Amino acid sequence: MARYAMIIDLDRCLSCQACVIACKMENNVPDSTAETFKNRQMTFRTRVVPLFRNGQYPNPRVDIYPTLCNQCDNPPCVAACPHEATYKREDGVVLIDWEKCQGCKYCMAACPYGQRSFIQIEGAKDYHNPDAIPPGNVKNKPPKGKVDKCTFCAHLVDKGQPPACVTACPAEARIFGDLDDPGSTLKELLAHRNSTVLRQDFGTKPRVFYLLKG
Repeated sequence: MARYAMIIDLDRCLSCQACVIACKMENNVPDSTAETFKNRQMTFRTRVVPLFRNGQYPNPRVDIYPTLCNQCDNPPCVAACPHEATYKREDGVVLIDWEKCQGCKYCMAACPYGQRSFIQIEGAKDYHNPDAIPPGNVKNKPPKGKVDKCTFCAHLVDKGQPPACVTACPAEARIFGDLDDPGSTLKELLAHRNSTVLRQDFGTKPRVFYLLKG
């Protein structure tokens, strides 16, 4: 059984947002509008976050960090869900079964990375991409009152394809692969480049790795 993971190369990321757009289009993520931005109701499965480190205008230092669900080996969200709606597949991908989700937000509180969104604006409706339905989920968008998150594009991975954000990245800053495949590019990069995970001290064992800038 594969153990899927993702690498993000911080030297390559252009902050172009292509990954964010591709994710929304591929996975039927609710649209972002001026109104949802104003009311803090936007839904994302991946984001590109600028972190202002130091320096002064007009020469501040800004680090760019793409973020998404860390697909943890030890996911606290799974343990926190009282309805068993959040679950981990054998290949390590963490998903939500929207038929079981009660919108209690316990998983959101448990996630130390803030990588879950509560659907506040849209009722259930047909997917514009019917293929983007992770196994075990209902055949439409999650209705208002459900929790959404990155699925590593499980519907594509099950077909042997990489997640949409990986395919869309023009700088090839995202690399997807199997941690148990010794010949994979992902395994090679982790062996020869300095890498880190977010908040290792949480003990969640993330499967999203960041290659540090050279």
